[in-house]
Amino acid sequence: MNCFVASAFDHDDIDIIYDEVICPVLKELKIRPLRVDRIEHNDDIDKRIFQFIDQSHLCIADLTHARPSVYYEAGYAFGTGKPVIYLARRDHFRPRLDDPAGNFKVHFDLQMKNIIPWTEPNETLKKRLRNRLLHVLRPLLLKAKNEQTQSEARSRFEALS
Repeated sequence: MNCFVASAFDHDDIDIIYDEVICPVLKELKIRPLRVDRIEHNDDIDKRIFQFIDQSHLCIADLTHARPSVYYEAGYAFGTGKPVIYLARRDHFRPRLDDPAGNFKVHFDLQMKNIIPWTEPNETLKKRLRNRLLHVLRPLLLKAKNEQTQSEARSRFEALS
């Protein structure tokens, strides 16, 4: 299975969460993370992002730093029927005095989502992400198992002719 990870680039806090929490938990569950800035390519970046999302079974979107591209990528993944797990640094849930435009706050259209808050890479965050992934994976794995069963039955039937 593949998981597209949408997040801001070139932010130490995001990179630490990706390297110390997201990747280890995904790899533990035998899910391949796809983050466009971490895979060498020579393609148009937008084309590569859409390819990665299309190849993925789910998406993790870290809303920290309120990057419009992350919102767009999460929306595209959601629109294609893929489950999206949202994360955000804890200080992005309330308005900040140093951010009068509200650029570093989770936008109103996603505030009703069950966003996993984080402050630092720790075991609590790993546990919450692992539990959310297991919850999201359950129907995906069941669907894959049913498709495999149907494919095997079809093959057995075709062999009878």
